[in-house]
Amino acid sequence: MNKILTNFPINTSTKPTLQRAQMLVFSIALFGVWILQTAPLQALPQFSLMTGNRCLTCHITTQGGGIRGELGWYASKDVGMLKPKDIPLLKELYALDGESNSFFDNTLTFGMDLRAQYAQTARSTTIPGRFFPMQLSLHAAFTPTQWLTVEGTLNAATFWRRYAGQPAWAASVIIQPDYTLPQLRVGHFQPSIGMRYDDHTMLIRQVAGSSFPNGQPLIAPYYADWGAEINYDGLKWLSLTAGAFLPNNLAQSLTVDERGSGIPPISIISKLPENPTLQQQFASPTLLGRALVWLRTEDHALNGHLGASVLNNGTFTLINAFAGAGLTDALSLMGEYALSGIKDGRQTRNYSVELTYRPFSWLYPFVRYEYGTTRQAIPGGIGDYYTRQIVGGVQWFVLPYIELRPEVRYVETEAYSGTRFAAQIHIFY
Repeated sequence: MNKILTNFPINTSTKPTLQRAQMLVFSIALFGVWILQTAPLQALPQFSLMTGNRCLTCHITTQGGGIRGELGWYASKDVGMLKPKDIPLLKELYALDGESNSFFDNTLTFGMDLRAQYAQTARSTTIPGRFFPMQLSLHAAFTPTQWLTVEGTLNAATFWRRYAGQPAWAASVIIQPDYTLPQLRVGHFQPSIGMRYDDHTMLIRQVAGSSFPNGQPLIAPYYADWGAEINYDGLKWLSLTAGAFLPNNLAQSLTVDERGSGIPPISIISKLPENPTLQQQFASPTLLGRALVWLRTEDHALNGHLGASVLNNGTFTLINAFAGAGLTDALSLMGEYALSGIKDGRQTRNYSVELTYRPFSWLYPFVRYEYGTTRQAIPGGIGDYYTRQIVGGVQWFVLPYIELRPEVRYVETEAYSGTRFAAQIHIFY
């Protein structure tokens, strides 16, 4: 039976559960870290800034994540510090990967992401580190015509454990008669919130403060809900998105009230007491708007982006503003500011700045500074919390389709400070 991790403070009597929740969030977070990572044409924000490519260049969906398109797969085919053709034991194995991840004249496309992590906690030096699996995702896409694609992902890791509001699957139908026209996406998927990172341990996606489990997300990792988006990418310099979703999983991603009780982050107006679930869905839909401007010099030496998104459901609002600049094949600098608020409830303010350098096609050292504050009602008054993080690490593609990411993180809150070490392995296709 899978266990659901809820997203609100846990008292000291549940410390072992808290530790397990922290480690699981860390892994889903960093484990989410590599869905987009594919060499020179990678669609992660930092790699997009170093190449001038949009996420759609390497992925089937406009914001990236999930299954890689043929170009995204091919871009990582030969990227690695070690070359399989020079290693007898690997030469024949890698020869089985073929020339594409698409079959039957690009009608069927397949992919996968397997992630595992070793991590320590920054809360105490006496708690030993743990190694655990994080993701077991299988991806597939069916494209019977150029204007229609059906794609989906199944994350088998959630059958063992998952966060409140985290589904085990996502799927959508994508309709676009021509690349110059808007695209309609309908199904069960994640709204286009801010920038799509591969690392959910980033503070920009979390609730700051020592009173919350380390890594408690604003919304669950790999969050998805039923809904629809209209995406426009017909201009080289502009991307626009508008969407509406039913808040099934968003309503499960709990926050807390002034009594310390778990409550949904969205308002629920009881108009249909005989069917509260149906009422919840239609009385308070989730609305999304996002705009992104892509910048690039004529000589393709300097790339950039500037954008913002707004997600709203009743009394809950999440606003993300982001920007970045990059030198082609050299380095990138990106930042994001996120603020969320629940009327008469929790208020969060987070920002993140990250610098990534590319000395080789297979090595990306990075450093990131993050700071976040949380204010919320507590019994007898208002509670103020904060978290500061300084992260240093390396994205290291040892072999094609195999990535290692060691990192060291300094964490400081209003109640404690400490350093933690983590290392992840990501096998993808």
